Amino acid sequence: MKTLFKAAALIVILFAVAVVLFHGKRTSGEDESATRLEIYYMYGEGETQQQWFAGAIERFKAVHPEIAIEVSYPGREVLGKLRPRLIIGNPPDMANQSSDELRALLVDELMEPLDPYLEEKAYGQDVAWKDTFLPGIVDAYKYKGRTYMVPQGLFAYCFFYNKDQFEKLGLKTPKTWAEFLNVCKVLKDNGIEPVAADGTIRDYNAIWYPYLITRTTTIDHILAAARGEQGAHWTEPCFLEAAKVLRDFTNSGYMMRGYVASQWPSAQMQWIQGKCAMLLCATWIPKEMKEKLPEGFRMGWFSFPAIDDRQGTDSTAIPMEIEAFSIPKTAKHKRAAIEFLKFITSPDECKRLVAIDIATAVKGAGMPPALEGFEAALAPPNKICRLSAGLAIETPEWYRKVARETWSQYFLGYFTPEEMCKMVDDGTQRFNEQQSALVTKE
Repeated sequence: MKTLFKAAALIVILFAVAVVLFHGKRTSGEDESATRLEIYYMYGEGETQQQWFAGAIERFKAVHPEIAIEVSYPGREVLGKLRPRLIIGNPPDMANQSSDELRALLVDELMEPLDPYLEEKAYGQDVAWKDTFLPGIVDAYKYKGRTYMVPQGLFAYCFFYNKDQFEKLGLKTPKTWAEFLNVCKVLKDNGIEPVAADGTIRDYNAIWYPYLITRTTTIDHILAAARGEQGAHWTEPCFLEAAKVLRDFTNSGYMMRGYVASQWPSAQMQWIQGKCAMLLCATWIPKEMKEKLPEGFRMGWFSFPAIDDRQGTDSTAIPMEIEAFSIPKTAKHKRAAIEFLKFITSPDECKRLVAIDIATAVKGAGMPPALEGFEAALAPPNKICRLSAGLAIETPEWYRKVARETWSQYFLGYFTPEEMCKMVDDGTQRFNEQQSALVTKE
């Protein structure tokens, strides 16, 4: 066994050395005196965001010819390539990923706090850079009171609907659960299945219950229950009520027929074909479905409805993640990285993203046509929260080990409301006991 461990350690060391040697190389003829900015970007060659990014680099270089830029497009494998380089202290100058994945690097204190830079003037504007983002976006993704991520793309969960079907039947977008059920009834009575869903996608299934509990209690209370704090339990009436609302809905016949066994992207296709009227998904849908939409198809969106107008809940919360940029603490060219980030988060650059149906976090960039009004929905008093009521980010281990699979199965019809709530409560207790035992052992 010791021999095995020594061999594994040797492999890690050799890999680290190879990374250093490879990334320390310069191509012949390169100007060593120029600033060399190295970037990892989360989209692969040929994707529309990658094409925009490549163009943005050329536009930036026209303004800053003294800065040489080397960019890698590893797709969604950014963190896998980034972590070894962070560990050995030879990282790229900037990395782009979703905020939920980048957060792991913040916990390990591997990234640079950006607050002083955000106080500087924005690119081409006589305002602080921090004030060029939509209200609340930057603050929502702070870690321990400090900013480590510069937001760009926005990915929020909401209902998308077929505008033609709604207009033909005289339907208005619902704000309350009672109005939502009425919309579903009218659609069903007119031969249209109300809600499309692919029940074989666990993460899509698992978003329904966390959404509903923000309508029956507060996000702070939800997080307290996940952490097992004294007095907070998953068997409380607020959590049971949300479970009953969801079970009544899945039993109502308003879900797409056969949704339990439906394979992605069947639900999305049935929606754009007019067989289903609504789809609960993220704001990447306009871009994802753009090439598949029938001619003349018009989509709209609305926030997940509040159960009623009760006080003391986070009933207007919109779960959202951002596509963000971070700078490693040991990056060699932070100043150049900041100048580049200011450039690509300017309204002019973000308007180019909006033109390819990407919602952005930047004021003045507008929104894609299918997301008209989305900017206002993010403004106070509405509340931005992290995905799954913040649980997937603030309590990630608990969410993966205790809640996610249970909530996915519950959406598919397994368990009674009481059974599900007790399962999560018991699982939380076991999880916290195990965590305490690990801490004690250490």
